[in-house]
Amino acid sequence: MLDKISIKDFKCHSNTKINLKNLTLLVGTNSSGKSSVIQSLLLVIHHITDSGASPLNGHLVSIGYFSEARNIINNAKSFEVGININSEELRLKYTSPDGKQETSEVEILSQSEKLKEFLNYSNKHIHYLSANRIGGQDLYARNFDNYDVYGLNGEYAIDYFQINKSNPVDNELQFSKDSETLEAQVNYWLDLIFNHTVSTSSILNTDKVQAEYSLTSGKYIRPKNIGSGISFVISILIVCLSSEKEDVVIIENPEIHLHPKAQSLLTEFFVAISNSGRQLIIETHSDHVFNGVRVATNDKKIDKDKISINFFTLNNETHLSNHTNVELNERGRVLNNKDLLFDQFNNDINSLLGI
Repeated sequence: MLDKISIKDFKCHSNTKINLKNLTLLVGTNSSGKSSVIQSLLLVIHHITDSGASPLNGHLVSIGYFSEARNIINNAKSFEVGININSEELRLKYTSPDGKQETSEVEILSQSEKLKEFLNYSNKHIHYLSANRIGGQDLYARNFDNYDVYGLNGEYAIDYFQINKSNPVDNELQFSKDSETLEAQVNYWLDLIFNHTVSTSSILNTDKVQAEYSLTSGKYIRPKNIGSGISFVISILIVCLSSEKEDVVIIENPEIHLHPKAQSLLTEFFVAISNSGRQLIIETHSDHVFNGVRVATNDKKIDKDKISINFFTLNNETHLSNHTNVELNERGRVLNNKDLLFDQFNNDINSLLGI
C-alpha cells in the first residue's frame, strides 16, 4: 500500500503532503484540489507505465500543456510529485524545455524499483475508476486489451465479471457464506445495497456481453430499465472484490445517482474492503460517505488509524489549495472541525429554525 503523496506547484497545490491509509477520503469544496491529487498520482503511474508517451497526456490522464499543469499563482517553472512506500520514494519533476510552455519533460529526482514495479499499471496493482463511469446498457463490450482490465470508466467490468464470476475470491473478501465465487460476493453486496442481483451471459458470435438484474421476485430487468445507481455501482463492486491484497483502488465520486441509504451501505462495503488489506483512495462530495466512515469508527468496524480524511478548500486571497487532515477520535467525532466540512445540513436547519 502507498503511504504518502507529496505535490509541489501542481495546479492549485503549492506544497501539499497527504498521508494515505487503508481508507483515504478526499473531500472538500469544488475546484479546491481534490481531483488534482488523483491526477498527480495518475501522472506518476502514467510515466512509469509508458515513459515514451507524452508526459501529461495518455490513457490515464489528459491534462494538456505544461502551462495548464504548473501552479500559475506561484509562477512555477516546474512541479513535482512524490510517492512513498515506507522509506522508499519515487519523485518526479516536470519542466518545460521551451519558452511557450506547451511541452514538458520529466526528470526522476529519486526512484525506487519496488515502487516502479508496484505503480506500473500493467502489473494490475493499481485500479482506477473515473467519475465518468458508464451507466446501464443493453450490451457491454468485450475487452481484448489486457492493459486495462476493467476500463477507466468501468466499461469492461461486466465482461470481466462474466469471465471470472465462477472463480473464488480471496478469503478476506468472502462476505457471503453461500459461495466463495465472485458472482456470489458481488450479488451479496448488490442485494444488501439495492435488493437486486445481477446475471450475465455472453452473446454468441458477437463481441458483446449482456447483463440483467433481478428483483427478489425473480423478474429480470435489463440495465437501462432499472435505477441508474445500480449500473454505476456494479463496476465498483466488481473491481474491489476482484482485487488482490495490497492493491490500490482509486474511485471518483462513488455516490453518483445513489440514494442516501445506498450511499451509507456502500460505505459499509468500503470499510469492509479497507479492512481486508486493500487500499481505497476515494474522492467524494457525499456527507453520507463521510459520516458513514465516522459511524463505522464509532461502531468499531474500522480503526481510526486506518482512516485518512483530507479536506480541501481554496484560499480566497491566494487562490491556492488549503489542505487539512481531519482528525477523528475513537467515537468518530471530528476533533478539528472546519467551515464547509459537510456543514450545509446544519446551516440549513439553523436557517429554518431562525437561529
